[in-house]
Order: sequence, then structure tokens, then C-alpha cells
Amino acid sequence: MSARSNRTYSLWFVPGAETTAHRQLQATITELAERYEDAPIFEPHVTVIGGIDGERAALEETTRTLAAGTVSLELAFDGVRWSTTRHQCVFLPVKPTLELMEVRRSAREAISGSTAAYHPHLSLVYSEMGLTERHDVAQSIDTATLPGNITCQALALVDTTGPESEWETLVSVPLSGP
Repeated sequence: MSARSNRTYSLWFVPGAETTAHRQLQATITELAERYEDAPIFEPHVTVIGGIDGERAALEETTRTLAAGTVSLELAFDGVRWSTTRHQCVFLPVKPTLELMEVRRSAREAISGSTAAYHPHLSLVYSEMGLTERHDVAQSIDTATLPGNITCQALALVDTTGPESEWETLVSVPLSGP
């Protein structure tokens, strides 16, 4: 049996589910998803690496190892932006910190995933809407209703095969504290 699978995985930083920041972000994601027919509801997250192809048990073990060596991360946002891709339709850019880039580097060494340039961000809506609409949505978001930063309290391995409605968190490992 080959170690490769037909599944695609992603490694995400997730804010604590009980935090005000998580609630504010989830409310915005849900509100935008309800406004646009092709927009799914998803969990607030900052992708560390996407497009991972590998064996699930090994990836879960790597996720645990990476989380054990990582303290909870404070990530700050830098306004609201939009782009041309579905998964970065409208998003909050994350200011890259040394800690974040170090986790990304460690993860890249431990697992193969997307080698695309890394632009850390937290998406607010996934959609194929037109560019003018993306711009208008980005402009319409009241940043006062969103947190200026989040504390990522877990590292999650997510099966991101297929449509977003089928995405599944396989393991979410708490980071080793402040």
C-alpha cells in the first residue's frame, strides 16, 4: 500500500473557540456566507501549509510534534484585503511574525505541502464573486466589529479534500501555553 492518498490536508492555526475574537470572526464569516450563494461557512483559521499529500497517521503525529514545540501565538491583522482567488476572496492579512514563520519553516521541513509563496491571512469569505464585488465587500466590513489580533491556541490537521462543506478537522492539538 502506497503512503500517498487521494486526500488533501492542511495545517491550520485556530483561535480558541471560547474567545471573543473567535465569536466575532465566526459571526462575520457566517454573515458573508449567508449573503453569497456560493460562499460556505467555515471555521476561522490561519493556514500554515495547504495542499499536503501524505499518510494521515504520520501527518497527525507530525501535527502533535509541531504543536508540542509551539507556544500559543498572538497574530495581528493588517486591515481587510481582497484578491482574485476563491479562498482569498476577502481576508484579513496577518502580520508575519518570527514565530509564525518559524512554525511554517518547521512544518515545511516535516511535511511536503504547497510551495507557493506564503501570505499568512485569515479568510472571511470564500466565493467566486466578481472583483468589483470583492472590493465592495472588503470596503463594507466594519473593522471595529473584528478583533485586531487573535491568539492561536491550537494547531489543527484538516482534511481539505473536496468542497468546503466536507472539510473535516482530524486532530486539533493545543499549543504549549503562553
